[in-house]
This record gives sequence, structure tokens and C-alpha cells, in this order.
Amino acid sequence: LGSLRSAAADSSSGARASGGVDSRGRETSAGTAVPAAHVPDWPRQARLLLGGVAWLLLLIALVTHSPQDAAFSTSGAGELPRNKAGAFGAWLSDGALFLFGFSVWWLMAVALHRWLGALAGLLRGADADSAYPAASSRSAWPRWAFWFGLALLLSASTALEWTRIYHWEPRLPGGHAGGVLGYLLGPLSMKWLGF
Repeated sequence: LGSLRSAAADSSSGARASGGVDSRGRETSAGTAVPAAHVPDWPRQARLLLGGVAWLLLLIALVTHSPQDAAFSTSGAGELPRNKAGAFGAWLSDGALFLFGFSVWWLMAVALHRWLGALAGLLRGADADSAYPAASSRSAWPRWAFWFGLALLLSASTALEWTRIYHWEPRLPGGHAGGVLGYLLGPLSMKWLGF
């Protein structure tokens, strides 16, 4: 966790020990603590908390998916949901697997990466860009590049799943490996790229 601290926190602890000048230009003596300006960031913290809970809910729903649950693509067996996230989790996992097949796990990995990046940014504070130049160079990429890359990854993965991993079809809602996206893109990839 020490790597998540900002450079401002490190420099202010050094200024407290040896004396120096605070952020407003006032001199401080050795051992005098300079009060840090703290801006409440509760909306960002709340979004981070809600995002983490949503990710965990989807993870539980996908891991405990059962084809016998009543959901989007099936009427179920008339029993209580076997999905540990309840009826909502059954619908959520069924819809995600119906659309993307097992390639939905790419979305889970990307969402976890983004959530951990947001958590690290929150822990680092406002000086993250100045303390970590890699973070500022990453933000130089246009936002559309991320979304284009994610769409390309999902398209390739679902098409490959449809053409090569068709023996998993009985485990998926809708009966098509790669989901709806793989069903649409798989034949095109076979036509243009070959089997």
C-alpha cells in the first residue's frame, strides 16, 4: 500500500520532520504538523463502492448460473432459483451468457481492472498524475481507443468461441457458443478467414 501514497504525502511528511515551507508559503518549524487540505470525495467513493458491489453481484450470478432457473431464455423448472444472487442474478447471468457466451468473462476481467485502477486513483489522491507519469501517459489515449479495443476483443473472442468451442453449447442459454454476438460474427469470420 505504500506505493499508493501520493508524492505530496511523502513530501509533507519530510517537511514536518525537517521544517520548510507549507503549500501556502508559510514557514514551518521541525515537528510542526501542517494541516492537509482535505476535499471530501464521497461521490467518487460511493460510485467506487457501488461498482464493487455490482461487480461482485455479477460474479456470484455468473459462477452460480443454473439452466434450470427461470430467466430471459428459459421458463425454468418451476423451482426456487438456484442462483445464489436470486432471481435477479438468474436473469443477469442468463442475459450476459445469452449475449456473449463464455466470452462474458473478458468483460468481468476488464471491469475488475477498471475498478482496481479507480481504487488506486482514489487512494493516491489528487497528485496521482504528477507522482505517477505512467498514469498521465495512459490518459493521453483517447477514450474511444479503449472502447474500440474492448469491442474488437469481444468480437474476436465470441467469433472464435462460435467456430471452435461449439461443444460448450449445451451449457449456454440460447444454445450457441459465443452467444448472440458469436452467432452473428462467427459465420462471417469463417467466410472471410476460413475455419
